Amino acid sequence: MRLSRQVQYALCGIFDLAYNGAGEPVHVRRIGERQRIPRAFLEQIFQRLRRAGLVTGKRGPGGGFLLTRPPSEISLREVVEAIEGPIVGEGLPDGPEGAEGFVDGEAGGAVHRPDFLWEDLAERFAGLLGEIRVADVCREAVRRSVVRDLPSRFDYEI
Repeated sequence: MRLSRQVQYALCGIFDLAYNGAGEPVHVRRIGERQRIPRAFLEQIFQRLRRAGLVTGKRGPGGGFLLTRPPSEISLREVVEAIEGPIVGEGLPDGPEGAEGFVDGEAGGAVHRPDFLWEDLAERFAGLLGEIRVADVCREAVRRSVVRDLPSRFDYEI
């Protein structure tokens, strides 16, 4: 399973807020620098995360984004679904009409494929993402000695 670049960036951004933010607002520019994500792209992603209720923005000096809940209450599934919508097992697309091996069934799908497999895999993947919390990722980062860039009380944006 490949995650889209947008999902990867969203997961990195949420992780960065939790790991480096220390409960303080973090500017998208700082997250982008640390995670090596283009600022304009990251701003779009954070707007989706904001609409999904995962982050909130603070304007003005010392502004930036904050998590709306503790990292222990935010699942990776919520982040993925904020970017891509609900995780569903839609199976594979039907082949061209009349192509060998593709026989349309009554429901409009190919009858010789195990579409139930894709649905089952999507359910399992969604379940796994639902079990993993942002706090779990942060704990693993500490265990692996990922360097933190905690905010200074005297950092400010001009």
